[in-house]
Formats: sequence, structure tokens, C-alpha cells
Amino acid sequence: MKKLNVHIVFSLITLGLLMFGLNMIPLFDWDELNFAESAREMNVTKNYLYVQMGFEPFWEKPPLFMWLQALSERLFGAHVWAYKLPNVLAGVAAVNLVYHIGDNMGKRMLGSFWALATLLSFGPYLYWKSGIIDPVFNLFIVAAIYQWYKITQASLKNERAHTYYLMVGVYLGLAFLTKGPVAILITGLVVVVVTAIRSKWHEVFNIKLLLSVFGLLAVLALWVLPLLNSNGAQFLQEFIDYQIVLFKGQIERHNQPWFYHIVVLFFVAFPSSILALPHLFRNQILDRNTDIWSLFMRALFWSVLIVFSITTTKIIHYSSLCWWSLTYFGAYQVYLVYTNRWHLPKWLLIPLFVSFLGLALGLWGIPLLFNMRPTPVWLESRLDLFSKGILSAHTSWEWWVLIPAALFTVWMLLWFFHQLMGRKSNAVILYIISGVTAVLASTLLIPRVADTLQGPVTNLIQNETKKGVFLEAWYYKTYALYFHGKFQPDDFKNLNPELPVKEDEPYPQQTARRSHAMNPDNKELIKVITKVQFVPDHSFAEKFEIDTTVGGYRLWKRR
Repeated sequence: MKKLNVHIVFSLITLGLLMFGLNMIPLFDWDELNFAESAREMNVTKNYLYVQMGFEPFWEKPPLFMWLQALSERLFGAHVWAYKLPNVLAGVAAVNLVYHIGDNMGKRMLGSFWALATLLSFGPYLYWKSGIIDPVFNLFIVAAIYQWYKITQASLKNERAHTYYLMVGVYLGLAFLTKGPVAILITGLVVVVVTAIRSKWHEVFNIKLLLSVFGLLAVLALWVLPLLNSNGAQFLQEFIDYQIVLFKGQIERHNQPWFYHIVVLFFVAFPSSILALPHLFRNQILDRNTDIWSLFMRALFWSVLIVFSITTTKIIHYSSLCWWSLTYFGAYQVYLVYTNRWHLPKWLLIPLFVSFLGLALGLWGIPLLFNMRPTPVWLESRLDLFSKGILSAHTSWEWWVLIPAALFTVWMLLWFFHQLMGRKSNAVILYIISGVTAVLASTLLIPRVADTLQGPVTNLIQNETKKGVFLEAWYYKTYALYFHGKFQPDDFKNLNPELPVKEDEPYPQQTARRSHAMNPDNKELIKVITKVQFVPDHSFAEKFEIDTTVGGYRLWKRR
């Protein structure tokens, strides 16, 4: 089949699988609602120069991903799937990119297996259907690394490397505009590691590197120059200050143990995380057509894992860039087995079974936990009031939420039985099982989880907003009020300062200490949402009384 036809087939399959049921999973608080709301506010205000939240500058993120979401919203409307569409298209681009890389190395079959692994590994499939920044961000970083790989191959192919140096900078600029300067740190670290191992420092200390700098600055100038011209340097200074704080790990809500990312990758990136294990330390098969790219992928994996294990800011998104390396080495393992150049090591069945067991327990445990009536004593004693409220408020789940767990368990046990019988290993089946399970989980299980966790408060916000009520969230952070309440700039005009709360106290978080509720003009149209464990102080209690309790949340109205 011609290469163009293969790209078309991969694009159609990827688009179909990712678009299937895309609207069934609502946007999750915080990150997905944060980005979608920022895109919505861009379209409302027609201000595309910087990211906003509550129609005030939002220092944390550059604007490229929100530009893509805002464009999608303008083209297709304010649908859940429209805010996720940029990542779907990034998934299509990623599948085509990895196939192209394999073909460029003269390994079209390897490229095909990598495309399969990129799409059908459990965690990556779900991420391509999300509304978070990282899939697009990671795509640009890998594209920049691939351009540097082409620099390493230019002399072997008698090619001029000028364009590759330029494109490294362009892709880094796009990655910077997507999430920030950490893109330069990661890519630079990978390049330095690979260059040190190969002792090819002339590729770095080269006048052509100025082309990379030019490409980077040219892309950044598309945002920075209009921003400076319109708003001065304040936004950029606040943005840079926040990136420094983030990198230093001073955001305590992200804190996790040092091994957090190892555990996440082991279970979530199934089956690639296990199939890749033999290749994460050294090449198992000497293949000069793939050895340099394998070195880049290995350097990427360890650079990302070590950097984000050292920092105290640990959330699942940060190690998602490792998935590119894991899917590559997982695909490489399949490729070697398929071409009879190596076998699937027997010892690999042990971590593969552990990873399967952990993922299966999650797929079984979530629906069984939410369907326990009453909540077991051993569990209830460990839950806070908010979690108890969530569990007590939802209705029992339908039986079909167990389908992903049941099919995954049966298929995997049959696969292991097949291996124990001594028959030839077929690792491709693992990706098919993983992909089907991910598709079923995204359409049957995850929507039910989202409805249980967020459905009651979302419906409360939407119903109160329809009545013309203005809601504020106190003592907890959420972006749901902005997005589901469809706030407008006029809602935040002439707001009274909160009284008599000190600057370091935590409410109201979501309006940058701008509050209607403390001195409302119309008491009946102002209400406050808190979590159920909130204990009002005297000042709050004399102004508010309970209106209703919904799950783990409580709605307060003015006395």
C-alpha cells in the first residue's frame, strides 16, 4: 500500500475511534473546565491576547491551546466534544507522525505497530479524548526532538540540516505557547544527553543553532509582541514568576511521593509500559537503522521521569510525555517478535500480570465501590464528610458499567493461559484488548463516574443560573461555576470587597476576592456553594442560612 494511503487509513481509523462517544464524558473540574472556560471567555470578550479566568488575567498558561479550543467553539458551538477536538486532531497527527518516523527509518512495519500502540494503549487513548493541554504540548515536543534526530542523520544522508535546525525552534515555540518554558528544558535535556553519549558536540555548538533560536523567537513573537504593545510587561512578568514557582514545586496540592510517576506509568500505560521494559536501559537488538532514535526515546523517558520525580509537583499529566517512549519501545518489542528476531521474555509475564491485575482491580473496584449499599463500615470510617455525601447521593449504577472489567479480565486470562501453554506469543492482541477496553471504559464507565462525582453540583449550578441566581464558591476551588454558570463580564463589575476577611484566608477563591455575596444588591439572587464539611464562623452564619444540600455540597442563601 502506498504511504499516502496508509496515512489516510490511519487517520480515518484514529478519528473514528476518538470521536466515538466523545460527547459522553463531561469536562472534569479542574483542568478541563479551566481551559474550556478560558476559551469561552476569549470568545465572549474577543480578547485573544492572553488567558483569562473570571474575566481577569490568568497567569498560569500561555494561550495556544485555548486559541484552538476557542476556534473549535466558534466553528462547532459550545459542545463538550468541541473543546476536546484539538486533542482528537493531535491524536490523528501523532499516529501519522509515529508511522512517518518508522517509515523514515526504513521500518514501515515498526511505524505501523507504533501507530497501533500510540492509539490503543489504555492511558494514551483516554488522553486523546480529553480536554487537557498535555497531548498537544507533548506532540510539539516530540516533533522538535524528531527534527533534532534528523539533524543527526543529515550528514549520513548528505543533506543540509538548516531546515531541521529551524524547525526545532518552530516546534519548541509552539510547545512554549501551549504550556510554557518547560518544553525548552525537556527538549534541551534530551539533546544534551544524546549528544554526550554520541560525543557529537559539533551538532550543538554550531552556528546553525541560531536558526533554532530564530524559529523559537519568531513563533513567540506572534504572541509576545502584540501582548506587550497592548498590555505592557505585567502579564509576562506574572506568567514567568508563576512558571518559576511551578518548577520549584511550591504548589502543595500537587505533592505526591517520589515514585508516583513510576506507579502511574506502570499501570496506566498498559500494555506498552510492560512490553517496553527490556528496552528502557539498552538496545536488546543491534539495529543501526533504529539505534539513534531508540537513544532519543530512552533519553526522553528517563529525562522526564527523573525531572518530574525530583520536583514535588506531581500530577499524572506531567509524566504523560513518557508515553511516547513507552509506546515506541512497546511497538519495537512487538516488531521484533513479529519478524522472528526476538521472543517475548518469559519473565515479562510477571510484571504484565501485575499491571493487568492493577488495571482490572480499578475497572472492577470503581463500579462495585459506588454500588455498595450501605457503605461498609471499614470504608466509611476512612471517608471525610464530602466523600460520604458524594457516595450517599448517587443512584445505583447499571450492570453494564461492569462490561469493560469483565471483558478485559476474560480476554487477558485467556491470553495468559495461551502463553502458559507454550504457544507463540502474540503481543499485538494485547493492544487490541487494551484498545477495546479503553473504548468501552470511555463510553460505559467513565461517564457514570463523572455523573456521580460532578453531576449533582453541575445540575445545581445550571438550575440556579436559569433562575438568575449568581453563585459563588467559598472555601474550595472550582471552575464549574464559571463554565456552567456562563458568567459574563458585567457579572463582575462594581463588586464589593469581601469583608472582613484577611488576605491569607481562603474565600472566596473563584472571584479573586471580588464578592457579590458579602454586600449584595439583591439578596435573593446571590447564593454561596460550599462543601458539606464547611463550618461557618459567626460572620458567615449571621448573613447566610442553608438553602439545600446536594451530595457533598451545600447551597447557602442570604438571611
